[in-house]
Amino acid sequence: MTAAPSPTTDRTTPRRGKITAAEIASFDEQGYVICRGVLAEDELEHCRSESYRLINEILAGGLPDTRCSRGPEGVPYYLHYLHANANSFSLRLLAHPFVGDALNRMVGPDFVPCWESLVFKLASTGSSVPWHRDDKSVDGDERVFNIDFYFDKSSSANGGVWVVPGSHLLPADEANALIERGHRDFRLPGAIPAEVEPGDVILHHVKVLHGSAANRSDQLRRVVYFDSRAVSWNRKYRWFAEEVMRERCRMYQFALYQRSVAPYESDDETFAYSPPADMPAWAWGEPVDLLGERVPWEG
Repeated sequence: MTAAPSPTTDRTTPRRGKITAAEIASFDEQGYVICRGVLAEDELEHCRSESYRLINEILAGGLPDTRCSRGPEGVPYYLHYLHANANSFSLRLLAHPFVGDALNRMVGPDFVPCWESLVFKLASTGSSVPWHRDDKSVDGDERVFNIDFYFDKSSSANGGVWVVPGSHLLPADEANALIERGHRDFRLPGAIPAEVEPGDVILHHVKVLHGSAANRSDQLRRVVYFDSRAVSWNRKYRWFAEEVMRERCRMYQFALYQRSVAPYESDDETFAYSPPADMPAWAWGEPVDLLGERVPWEG
């Protein structure tokens, strides 16, 4: 069983509001942006407690372990389909108003959250993640990005992520050459650590080059990733079957409902979501598929 993480007493940044226009502009230029102090303390502590429990279930060989990938060193680090692994935090985190506002402004009103994961680096043995782009299929200028919620301090000392600013704009052949070079020497030219505190959020473009070294520190590091796509983009790139987008649209509405009936004490606003055209509206009592398996587009 992994050791209990330390309290977040080093967090000094107060909870912040919506993403700013300057942060969006920085994201467009650099391919990533750090948004400080997004999570209020009560939600952060709940996320830490629940994610800690899930990680220990994985290490004990429990049900979540069946959905957990191993890294290059053979240790677990990547829990897929987080919502389908029984917990009381991930749907409510997805429904955080920061998420809806950022996606509505940066993706557009036809956004649908498409997948989620809990990525963790165990103390002393945390997995490395080689340099990569998350999605090589995107060849346009769409803002396809992950929203990364950090529950622990992340730095180069505990296997934190490194990025190459602006690399989301590189042609595929140049990006691939850097990825190959990074497999031989992790310190790519221009790479910098994206260091954050508990409760901070990183938005990173799926084409920005990023990777991380193994965690040899005594600190556990955890982050939840939310990837969202526009319905129109899905029809252009044909990532997922239409039913996947419909089920995921229902799931997001269910998440918003879950947060509305079980708010955090710190909650002072909600996000109002209108399902995109051709997507279903969810009504109370209707079943929701919390797995929402990402079946590929056919045809």
